[in-house]
Amino acid sequence: MKFQGKTNSKTTAIALAATALLGACSAGGGPTKSTGTTPPPTASDLVVSVDKSSIADTGADTATITVTAVDSSRNAVGNIPVTITPDRNAIVSASGTTTATGTGVVTGTLSIGSDKSDRTIDVVVTSGSISKTIHVAVTGAQLQATAGSATPGQTATVQYALADKNNVSIANEPIVITMSGTTTNGVTDANGAYTYSYTVPSTASVDISATAAGVTTDTPITTSSGTTSAATGTVTSASVAANPATVAVNTAGSTVNSVNVRGLFLGAGNSPIQYVRVRFDLNGDPNGIGGALTSSGGYVYTDANGVAQTTYTPGARGSGNQQLTIRACWSETDFAAGTCPNAATANVTVAQNGVSISIFTNGKITPDDNKLVYNAPYTVQVVDSVGQPIKGVLVTGSVDLPRYYRGNWVPFGTSWGLNTVNVCDNEDINRNAVLETYSNGQKEDQNNSGKIEPYAADAAITPQSVGSDTTDSFGLAYFNLQYGQNVAGWDDFTLTFSALVSGTEGKASTSGNLPYPAALVDAAPSAGDLPFKNSPYNLTSAPGVAATHVLTVTVTDPNTHRSGVLCQAQP
Repeated sequence: MKFQGKTNSKTTAIALAATALLGACSAGGGPTKSTGTTPPPTASDLVVSVDKSSIADTGADTATITVTAVDSSRNAVGNIPVTITPDRNAIVSASGTTTATGTGVVTGTLSIGSDKSDRTIDVVVTSGSISKTIHVAVTGAQLQATAGSATPGQTATVQYALADKNNVSIANEPIVITMSGTTTNGVTDANGAYTYSYTVPSTASVDISATAAGVTTDTPITTSSGTTSAATGTVTSASVAANPATVAVNTAGSTVNSVNVRGLFLGAGNSPIQYVRVRFDLNGDPNGIGGALTSSGGYVYTDANGVAQTTYTPGARGSGNQQLTIRACWSETDFAAGTCPNAATANVTVAQNGVSISIFTNGKITPDDNKLVYNAPYTVQVVDSVGQPIKGVLVTGSVDLPRYYRGNWVPFGTSWGLNTVNVCDNEDINRNAVLETYSNGQKEDQNNSGKIEPYAADAAITPQSVGSDTTDSFGLAYFNLQYGQNVAGWDDFTLTFSALVSGTEGKASTSGNLPYPAALVDAAPSAGDLPFKNSPYNLTSAPGVAATHVLTVTVTDPNTHRSGVLCQAQP
């Protein structure tokens, strides 16, 4: 509807105010709530830093990457999604997937993973459309080359050893060797070693280059048709190191176990001396340990780092602790084979896959009255030839009862005394668990009891717990000698423990008499009878009475030639 005529300004103002008030109120009389949502936080930039520019290839070294998200005013912003991604086989462990509230920070720990090669890791940090990249170098790989003697037309070798910064071998790493434009691809073995074989050219010298784990080594070879350069200075320090210092023997035909032998020759100011002539040997090998050196007594010339290397591969014989000496005979000038102008040595242990066993006990016994047995504890220790404990070896125990006794305990004043005892050898002379009459007419059952004495079930060797018959990290296995309380003191025993490691068996034995608690025989007889009061082998009709005279006879098995002094029946 239209209104005609003039508009009253005061009336109009009141109407507009009323309209505004009505629009601002809901049916319930309150203000209308906003229906909008708070936008998520956003970052204008990422500030990325790393605490070190390089990490060692040992696997233990890490770098910490710190990422801070900021807004357009360079204020830290929390709850910003951030992704940290490394390349070249590296690994990052991030503190979270978003920046922290308040600090706007997320961190990542960078490690090399299983790749020990020298390289540069690119770490890409992203958040939405923002991307930043940092670079961290991996360093430490060492590729050493040992060249054997080279005669034109003959086959020669270069021994390569690849290790990390801590001189730990890098196994299963590709290696590329280049000689006269020809490339050969290989892989280092379990000891980080690789042997390159080639036919020596007729030229006076040849250069062989090898690359592995991101490092390259050039090896100049002087053939016997050429002249090797003189040493670049005078040696003032010569040393030899063997890694590892302890190595296991090899089985027949195997070369999997080896030692990298490294000679270092330095001059004034610790400067490396190149072209030092070095011959490695076993220093006469007085103990006859054997094994082989890849340099085979020929010259090894030190490289530009003053290093000469060879590889020692043991045979099947162990050396004992530090009993094999590897010697480096050296001179700045040529010297004849079999002579040794100067020497440096390193000692090596060639460990037999080996087994030495010891048996420990404290002489104490524990009664188990519910089971009517006594338990005597025994611990068996298994070590190799240099005394190192061997973990995870199954130890087997056995019990033999070589003889038994007849008699009884009687009150003797305020304690107990042992009445006449008869000593009888085990009737099962050949230990085949059968009572036999031999071809010579002698029989094992001399007391005519119809069974074998002593009873094999009198004693048993049992693990103290499930799995305790397998050596722990200390090389120890745990057993109990378990026997009936009534047979205590009436049987002698021999315990034998054995363990098999890599085809080599070790054994140890201990013997004694089944022990009884001393406190019981020292107690007053009025306190009660002894559980072992009477020998289980008494054959008298009067219980508890032992014969004073028992005849014995020596019986011999004609097949095994084993003999026993057997007791006959009691009179």
